[in-house]
Amino acid sequence: MSESTYVQTELSDEEYRHFKSLAQERGLSLTAALHEAAEVWMEQQDQIDPDDPLFAILDQLDQEPVPETPRTNAATEDDLVEEWRGDTAGIRFSGTPDSEE
Repeated sequence: MSESTYVQTELSDEEYRHFKSLAQERGLSLTAALHEAAEVWMEQQDQIDPDDPLFAILDQLDQEPVPETPRTNAATEDDLVEEWRGDTAGIRFSGTPDSEE
């Protein structure tokens, strides 16, 4: 069995009642619920990398002025949308037989 360390914290009476209620609803002991809470918190912390280039991009976007009009409008770009003429021949839906009705 791996070694373990005991940790302790303090909750207000209201926090304790709420936490205990949530643990009971899930059928967990307080110890199991606290352990699960710690695991979830650690996972969330590991997922955040402040050096991720995404954060730099977001900072740049915050600094750029928002254009008054959009740069493109797909509704007027004929090459982006193929006109449908109402012909359903050749259209097959997933899970249906190949025969047309």
